[in-house]
Amino acid sequence: MAFVVLIATANLVYNIFWGLASPPYGIFEIDELLSLFGGVFLVLIGVELLETFKAFKADKSINVLMVFMVAMIAMARKVIIMEMNGQSDNLALIGLSAIILSLSVGYYLIKKSSAGEK
Repeated sequence: MAFVVLIATANLVYNIFWGLASPPYGIFEIDELLSLFGGVFLVLIGVELLETFKAFKADKSINVLMVFMVAMIAMARKVIIMEMNGQSDNLALIGLSAIILSLSVGYYLIKKSSAGEK
């Protein structure tokens, strides 16, 4: 998993430097920017998953809040990728918004219940 995150990070850095070094210098098209944002979210998801695995290895327990956070980041990445590919039809956006809303409510409820236990 760490190797995959390292490759994704190297690919992201390469794409940023390639975009800055090629004419027109320092100017990205909207498709390139959306691709870079998708890459940033991919690296962020990988880092969060690594943290989850590391915490599971140490404590033998899963932090549910971390899992919800990774899922919400993945859904945000999906919205960006859908926009970039032009696949943003109304039904798909309604489904994604329902998923994001349910993940947010779940995160809130778990956070509220864990705060009540303390």
